[in-house]
Amino acid sequence: MSPGLQAASLGPFPSPADGMLVDPQGRRLDYLRLAVTDRCNLRCQYCMPAAGVTLGERDEILSIDELIRVGGIFAGLGVRTFRITGGEPLVRRGVVSLIAALRALPSSPEVLLTTNGLLLADHLDALADAGLQRVNLSLDSLDPATWATITRRDGFERVRAAVDQVLARGMGLKINMVVLPGTNDHELAAFADLARERPVTVRFIEPMPFVGEGRLCGPGITGTEILAKLAGSHAIEAEPVVAGSVEKLFRIDGFLGRIGVIEGHSRTFCGTCRRLRLDARGRMRTCLYGRPSAFLRPLIRAGAEDSALIAAIRQSVAGRLADGVASELDHRRHNLDSMVNIGG
Repeated sequence: MSPGLQAASLGPFPSPADGMLVDPQGRRLDYLRLAVTDRCNLRCQYCMPAAGVTLGERDEILSIDELIRVGGIFAGLGVRTFRITGGEPLVRRGVVSLIAALRALPSSPEVLLTTNGLLLADHLDALADAGLQRVNLSLDSLDPATWATITRRDGFERVRAAVDQVLARGMGLKINMVVLPGTNDHELAAFADLARERPVTVRFIEPMPFVGEGRLCGPGITGTEILAKLAGSHAIEAEPVVAGSVEKLFRIDGFLGRIGVIEGHSRTFCGTCRRLRLDARGRMRTCLYGRPSAFLRPLIRAGAEDSALIAAIRQSVAGRLADGVASELDHRRHNLDSMVNIGG
């Protein structure tokens, strides 16, 4: 049994009879990462090569109306959380309208945004008005020079300021730091301290092999090793594990916020994973490490009825493998895509 399946006993899981999306392992899938673009204004080392990646032509990218239609279909199949991703989603015109439309669906789903923060200040008022409930902000260093080295771009001060701007709007905030040994792992304690007087969750993420070359961008580090480093500066206490969550959360006495660890490379959470992905071109994945298992754009452009899209989605889910290890083995005859092409 792989590590990711050890949590499979956390059920109970529903049957597919209620119309929801349930995979062959009995996991209900109610969370969709919806990419709106494959373009990004950063070139992060752990996400793509310095020269960038091959981008889709404009007519290959789902329109905002198509994304709204797809969102409505997934909501009808029981998806209750939409995370808007990219690339960098805020470079896409119409993303605020998409968020508003998803929030207005009859099921009133939760809509979240993952962003690098460079454009966030320009859109915060509109995002709040659209009903955005929480932001995940990528911030990989608190040092401007290190941040520029990781992202290969400028703009640190805008991203750093976005932390307090989001909180001032009353939105929930999670700060995501990809831990890169030898580059930013000496900053773990400083990142944890961001949660001392702020109601934020600071999450430390294992690097994963999604730079478009099927390998890590540098030395790896596990969640266990990250926690060991943090334990040298903070007395951390584990919170109860939430079934279906990708994060392990920890309290620090006296801190307003929390810290978390995401073991995306170790894949300890696969047994209860409830996530699906749709990239900007309309390719659906049932696992981050897997191949595309359905291609919705051609169906949409050919005038398919919703029933045909639902059938394609259900067929994709029916083929979902047990965990990320099995999905990666199935995918290994090709290089793993870059994160920007997969959808963040």
